[in-house]
Order: sequence, then structure tokens, then C-alpha cells
Amino acid sequence: MSARLGRPLQLLGLLLVLVLPLLTGNAYLQHLLVLWLLYALLALSLNVIVGYLGELSFGHAAFFGIGAYTSAILAVDWGLPPGFGLIASGLVAAAFGVAIGYVSLRIVGPQFAILTLGFGAILHTVTNYWVDVTRGPMGISSIPPMSLGPDWLTVEDARGYYYLVLAFLAAFAYACHALKRSRTGRAFEALRENAPLAASLGVDVFRNKLLGFVVATAVAGVAGSLYGHYIRVITPDMMGLQYVAALIIMVIVGGRGTIAGPIVGAAVYVGLLELLREAGSLRLVIFAALLTLSVVFLPGGLVSLVRRTRVSAEAQQGEGR
Repeated sequence: MSARLGRPLQLLGLLLVLVLPLLTGNAYLQHLLVLWLLYALLALSLNVIVGYLGELSFGHAAFFGIGAYTSAILAVDWGLPPGFGLIASGLVAAAFGVAIGYVSLRIVGPQFAILTLGFGAILHTVTNYWVDVTRGPMGISSIPPMSLGPDWLTVEDARGYYYLVLAFLAAFAYACHALKRSRTGRAFEALRENAPLAASLGVDVFRNKLLGFVVATAVAGVAGSLYGHYIRVITPDMMGLQYVAALIIMVIVGGRGTIAGPIVGAAVYVGLLELLREAGSLRLVIFAALLTLSVVFLPGGLVSLVRRTRVSAEAQQGEGR
């Protein structure tokens, strides 16, 4: 793939994403498309921690749940507008991110992953047993649809949710693109490659890691709010290990440290989840095998295949000249 063809293909891909829900009237397919974008937004937020900071977090699903429960409780129990809950979910998740990150990011190595796993397990347990607030294992139902103000801005169908979530995903993807080109993004990259060396060059290791961690948790909270108002029912299971594993698969298989990688990984996950529906619990084995094969044979993720093809094509063109 030459650089000359790269831009038209990118524009074609963008156009396809914009018209996808218009190409089918099947409500279930539109539902899968919404799930894809929700998971893509969530995976892209985890990518800030895994791909940019080089840390492995096993507690990211907990912030997803925090956002969902915050928005649902404010809407169902307090009667506040969903738009207010959307903002509050990001702020509450960010507050938890500050608290957890302030403690865990001072620790390097696998201990950080263990601490985040413990946080996720604790929050999952609290959500299960704090029945007065969270309704326990029964969860919260009858969550109103997302509304951003007047009645005509209420989103109820899958097609409307698709474009709503797409707007959030596009905004965050652009923010990630700008981050990678900024001084802060270069600091993140330096921390990922060699934190002691970055510190010797004047990079504030803890401050930058905390900044990236909090931004990622805030976006996860917003994704949780969007998810809750779309599905209309939430349970503590959304903070479970199955969501943690799913997010890691999306980021690693798609391509960590890239913008397109988590989006592609989310599409692969949702697609395989649907194709393997009849396989039951065997799906977990297949996903584990997919993750293992990706780490061993394709450490750069699926998006690295495009990069390899482009480099190979450019090399062939150079030889032809």
C-alpha cells in the first residue's frame, strides 16, 4: 500500500463508518455496531494506560462500572437529567482514578497490575453487596435513554446511539492524536520506553503517569454512562474479570499504542463474540488462544499488518526505480 493510496483509503474507511447503520435496517446489526463503538471507546481509554504509559491495568472495567452506576443512580433515584449524569460519571470516575492512581502509580512493575486487580475485585464485591444503593446482583433497571437537553435531543434507537457514541469516539481519538504529537505525549512515550532515563532528563514521572491514568479513567466513566443509558440495565457483572479480559484482548490484538488498534480490536471482539455465540464457554478458550497468538506472532497487533504491507510496497517501488 503506497502513501498515495493511504489517504483515499482512510477517507473511504471514514465514509464507511458514517454510513454503516444506514446500510441495514436490521435492528440487531445496528445494536452490534453500537456495542462495537462503546467497546472501542473503552478500549481506547485503556490504551492510554497500556499503550502510552506502558502500564498494565486490570481494574479498568471498574471505572467503566463506576460511570454506569453513577449515571444510573442519578437518573433513576435522584431524577436528574441523563446529560448531567454523563458529566458526573466522568468526574466521579476521574476522582476514583486520582485516589487509586496516587497510591498505585508510585509502585513499579507487576505490583501495579496486582493493585488495580485488587481495586476492581473490591469494587465488584461492594457493588454486589451494597443492595440499598446498587440493588446488588439484581442491578439497576429502567434506566432512561440518554438525553442531552431538550426532548428532541433524546436518543432512543440504536441508530441514534451509534452516531452519539461515534461523536465521543471521534473526539477522543482526535485528542489521542493531538496528545501523541504534543510535549506531554512525548513524555508519555519516554516513560513507556525508559522511565529512569526520562526522569534523568527532567520528566516528572509520577505527575505524567497520574495525568494519563486519570484521563483514561474519566473516559471509561463516560463510556459506562453511555453504555448504561443504552442497555437500560446494569449489573455488577460489568466490573467482572470477563470485561477486564475483553478490554486487554481488544487493545493487544488490535495494536497497543495506536489509535486505530483498539478500534479494530473492538470490532474483532464483537464480531467473534457473535460468531462464536453457539460455542458457549468455549469462547473464552478461543479468545485466550487469540491473545496468545497475537502476543507471540503479532506483537504490534493487527494494525501492524497494514504498516508492514505499506513498508513492503514502498520498498518494492524503490527497487523498481
